[in-house]
Amino acid sequence: MELKVLVIDDDEIFLLLHDCNVTDSGLAPSTIGFEEAEKALEYLDAEHNKDDYYLILLDINMPVMNGWQFLDAVEQRPYSDQIFVIIVTSSIDYEDRIKAQNYSHVIDYVEKPLNIETCERIRQISLINDIINS
Repeated sequence: MELKVLVIDDDEIFLLLHDCNVTDSGLAPSTIGFEEAEKALEYLDAEHNKDDYYLILLDINMPVMNGWQFLDAVEQRPYSDQIFVIIVTSSIDYEDRIKAQNYSHVIDYVEKPLNIETCERIRQISLINDIINS
């Protein structure tokens, strides 16, 4: 069983920053980055493994397919029970926080940028901690 961390953000700088913080915090040895949510969905469709879990750090404000559309698509996938999502966004709209609670795969909502302390806190979420330590 492995935890794979996907970072989905249309900003290259945040992809790099989040990768560095995830690896520096020990949350995961590496990340898989996507600037387009639909590319991440294509990756999951093609590469998902029944023995792996996927922690997705998801921006919600993106062109073409936004984070909400990505979440809607993931909920329809047969591997959806292997997905955990943390919304990482610059949105300070309270309605977005409320909307995120309607998605069963969303386990946290944090404001950008994702920092090492937040990654360490994520690592302590029991679902994630159990996977990392199995």
